Amino acid sequence: MGKFLKDVKKQIKKSGEKGGIKKELLKKLLSPERFLEFTIPLNEKYLHAYRCQHSSILGPYKGGIRFCKHVDREEVEALSILMTLKCALIDIPFGGGKGGVAVDFQKLSGELLEKLAKEYVRGLFPIIGPDVDIPAPDINTNEDIISLMEEEYSKIARKHSPASFTGKKIEKGGVAGRVEATGYGGFSVLEELCVKERLETPSVAVQGFGNVGSNFVKFALENNYRITAISNEEGGVESKEGFSAETIFKDCSFLKKGKKINNEDLLEKDVDILVLAAVERVITKKNAPKIKAKYIINLANGPVTRKAEKILQEKGIIVVPDVLANAGGVAASYCEWVQSKEGIKYSKEDVFQFIAAKLKKSFCELFSKDEKYPKESFLLSEKAVLLALSRLEKKFLETEKFN
Repeated sequence: MGKFLKDVKKQIKKSGEKGGIKKELLKKLLSPERFLEFTIPLNEKYLHAYRCQHSSILGPYKGGIRFCKHVDREEVEALSILMTLKCALIDIPFGGGKGGVAVDFQKLSGELLEKLAKEYVRGLFPIIGPDVDIPAPDINTNEDIISLMEEEYSKIARKHSPASFTGKKIEKGGVAGRVEATGYGGFSVLEELCVKERLETPSVAVQGFGNVGSNFVKFALENNYRITAISNEEGGVESKEGFSAETIFKDCSFLKKGKKINNEDLLEKDVDILVLAAVERVITKKNAPKIKAKYIINLANGPVTRKAEKILQEKGIIVVPDVLANAGGVAASYCEWVQSKEGIKYSKEDVFQFIAAKLKKSFCELFSKDEKYPKESFLLSEKAVLLALSRLEKKFLETEKFN
């Protein structure tokens, strides 16, 4: 078993046992309910394709589709488990799912990409659907590809099925605000953190300026937060006074606008809040002792290792877990699913209000004083998993009662 999948399962087992979750449920969650693996013939090669349906305790399976070289069975299973926890934590009636195809995306022409998308849907068709499993975009699958997949599903089903996929183009039934949703969810967490900790004009450093990081920065600046350092894969810049939106976004060359720093420097800046929106494992036990930020928001998946989180907690640094901070995307997906099923129309403001309400409520639960789960014996990431498991346990026991 690979390290990623092993760590995710260990997280469930450890948090569940410490929190007294039913062993029967923990055992159930350590294996997916269904896993489909098949091959897709493409350009004289056979590509390995996957879909993991981890848990349907709370509702239909939900999770993205990625097209990239490193996709394998274990990665897909691990990510599906994290989706189960994420949906449970923010109280969305979805279960966890994930899918992908192992392919060199850079070598796909438009025609081959279209063929791959259609073949993937054909392979999945018997096990997906609006009330069973609703895929969404992920790495290298955008709204155009997802819209194409939905069209293919509807063609095979012989009926229009807009709720079979989320992440579609708006004119194809997508929801306004989906692209910005994860970044906005992170911003909602930032706002709640500042309210809870009574932070006024905190300094904020952001590592990562992709879709998630750039949208987070946009919302933060629009609401007068002070962004004092920012970086992408090429490096970073800092400004003690803070950057303006015009400086960062006008000509997309913010790296020329301040004092140059590298990504490692940014992590160790003496700021109030450090936002990690780049890649996994950027703070480990090696550099955790050097971190000076008072708060960390994990917008990327797994940017802080468990050993590092323990060191940070001992230093008094609060780390907001990724399973909460980056859950805005799946919250927006739920809005799109409901919109497609019920024929209603969500505005961008509706979507953002829904995201903020869900994430802020879960934030308050996570940070509430709890004598049963004291902060001294539970990392916040463990408590987040435990809160998710508690919701799953409640539904699981209700279901068992009627069987």
